[in-house]
Amino acid sequence: MTASAAQRWVRFVALGVGMIFVAFPFYWMILTAFTPRDALFRPPFALIRFDFSLGNFAELLFATEFLVYLKNSLIAAAGAIVLNVVAATLAGYGLSRFSFFGRRTFAEATLFSYMFPPMLLAIPLYLIFSSLGMRNSYGGLILAHVTNSLPLNIWIMWQYFQIVPVSIEEAAWVSGASKLRAMWQVCLPSALPGIISVAIFAFALSWNDFAFAFILQTDTAMFTLPVGLATFVERTAIHWGMIMSSSALISIPTFALVFFLQRYLMSGLGLGGR
Repeated sequence: MTASAAQRWVRFVALGVGMIFVAFPFYWMILTAFTPRDALFRPPFALIRFDFSLGNFAELLFATEFLVYLKNSLIAAAGAIVLNVVAATLAGYGLSRFSFFGRRTFAEATLFSYMFPPMLLAIPLYLIFSSLGMRNSYGGLILAHVTNSLPLNIWIMWQYFQIVPVSIEEAAWVSGASKLRAMWQVCLPSALPGIISVAIFAFALSWNDFAFAFILQTDTAMFTLPVGLATFVERTAIHWGMIMSSSALISIPTFALVFFLQRYLMSGLGLGGR
């Protein structure tokens, strides 16, 4: 065996070991979710078992407020996606197509603001939304999620519009199109991968947010999935079956988006790092 072949095998083994460490928590989550409740704490704790049951999922859907939490998360994520796509697209287009004083400083400042942790913004937003009567509302939660995701998305769209040639818009102007029509019919279709990438980031940050939802939404009817999931941990018991089954259901949209739209996601990550 040559030295290059040995190095290749070493890399394969190291990658395989790393994959085991990464994939095992997901495997254990799925296994626990389908394990009957009376067998969860009954030894032996086998790594492979066949006594599967949908009891945890049935209890989750029909004996808890999971569907309410799901509805709240979907509304918050949808609102965050719409506002992020509109605001980031318009801001990115303006930064790339119009020259004005402090343009680059403004763009870099938006990315700098993304460095602050959500908890640093949660308390000021709590005070502001309390004075405006926007706590325990979809509007307040959506705006909070947008404050967390919009800076990075503006940076992504600014970078993306810079690689869309201005010449295609100029050709539309010569043909009689207005600037708005040229942007809508010519520039935006060319920037579609960046727009999809922005939507993915906005969804992921909103879907997985705990800090804003926990602080701003004190009414149990307004809990989102991450906050609702925490209610399964009680003072005297931890409902592992419902926790794992709900975690499995919560993971499906994120995995589906990343799997089917990963090329747009990688494009956005690459542009955001420039």
